[in-house]
Amino acid sequence: MPSNDRQGTTGPMGPPARTHRPHPSENVLSEYGLVLFMSASQRLVALAVLAMLASTGCLDLFGGTTGHHSRSEWAYEMTEIVAMNEEGFTGSGVIVGIVDTGFDAGHESLKGADLIAWRDFIYDREEPYDDNGHGSHVAGIIAGSGDIVGAAPDAQLVVAKALDDKGKGSDSVVADAIDWVVDQGAHVICLSLGGRSGLLSLGSETRQSCNRALNRGVFIVAAAGNDGEHDDGDVATPADIDKVIAVGAVDENLRIAKFSSMGDNDGESPLIPPPLDTDRQDPDKKPEVVAPGVDILSAWKDGDYAKASGTSQATAFVAAIVALELEAHPGYKLKDRNTIDQFKRALQRSAQPCPGQETPHDDHYGYGLIQALQLHREL
Repeated sequence: MPSNDRQGTTGPMGPPARTHRPHPSENVLSEYGLVLFMSASQRLVALAVLAMLASTGCLDLFGGTTGHHSRSEWAYEMTEIVAMNEEGFTGSGVIVGIVDTGFDAGHESLKGADLIAWRDFIYDREEPYDDNGHGSHVAGIIAGSGDIVGAAPDAQLVVAKALDDKGKGSDSVVADAIDWVVDQGAHVICLSLGGRSGLLSLGSETRQSCNRALNRGVFIVAAAGNDGEHDDGDVATPADIDKVIAVGAVDENLRIAKFSSMGDNDGESPLIPPPLDTDRQDPDKKPEVVAPGVDILSAWKDGDYAKASGTSQATAFVAAIVALELEAHPGYKLKDRNTIDQFKRALQRSAQPCPGQETPHDDHYGYGLIQALQLHREL
């Protein structure tokens, strides 16, 4: 069993980074990815955790000079995003909601994005900003422009800052942010965040807000979590909700990332008594799919770029692919839960099994690697 403590560096090898673990609380949600604190004289990496869920990714920070960065092209190719873009689909006419740490609107790779609505649920600031970096990283994967072009660069963005500079936010605030994003007309919501699943999560406000969104036909893509080998029996919440698309992470060689949370095929989580079990059937077994989530280069705060690892990054890729599919198949927009179910069945059929995964469904890989072009053909 590996140690819970991880070391991180930025650039050349430096002193070990210190691991920060906030006090567990069932009322707090945390983003799944490394939170980076950096000044010219100090380089410390901290892990964002929630209720004993810990990210085990790594992050490297790069300067913001333009013209010297290229996206993680392998990730866009293996998911058939490049193929969909070549078919002419770029997310046009689709609104993507992002509930995260914020949005660096002045970033070279984000200032060209079509941000149509912004709200700060933490400090109530009117202008978009990101005091953590995680939200900008997610946004760059989805709809970046400039040096690093995102998967759906023509999608419109609705961004809610519901996590603070440490990547944490309360259940009620995240729920309010989800409701607001839905009210702004989002067709799909990217939730690269989560908390511990199980009995305590069943009545959470975030869970209720997600179900309200699903009832209105809004697609929700959520991080499976970064439990890794410290498995607690299932994916994180809200990824554990039926009709939500839970996403695990793989590397460039299609190997499951060590941090990616394992799901539970039957919903018989040890944290939930049998009478409350969710009898999961296709296509709601968890996770549903995997996507690239290791060493992904994207925008960061303060105009910088970063390579980050986590199910957060994988979630952003899948949310972007959903946007591409909704552009190609607008009949799936804002219908109902049954329409989402039909979409997920196509997602299940089109996923590519990864080497070594169990079929048809694997507790780590789900149904396999998401394939954007194949999904397009199935819909």
